[in-house]
Amino acid sequence: MRSGLSTHILLATPATALSPLVAVIAGVLSWAADGSVPRAVLCGGGALVAWMALSVSLCSALGLLDRSVR
Repeated sequence: MRSGLSTHILLATPATALSPLVAVIAGVLSWAADGSVPRAVLCGGGALVAWMALSVSLCSALGLLDRSVR
């Protein structure tokens, strides 16, 4: 499957748009669990990085980010 720049942008947009939402939810849940703001920020940042890594690796594993030219 040949994918251009517009396909890459369409695949990166949901991953980029959802990662802050995942980070906020993880941070709020962490803060509600123990009340530590620094721990909540670290948990939210970790969730953001993990979500982006998972999204990109999933798209790559499905072959959606290949730059093959026929």
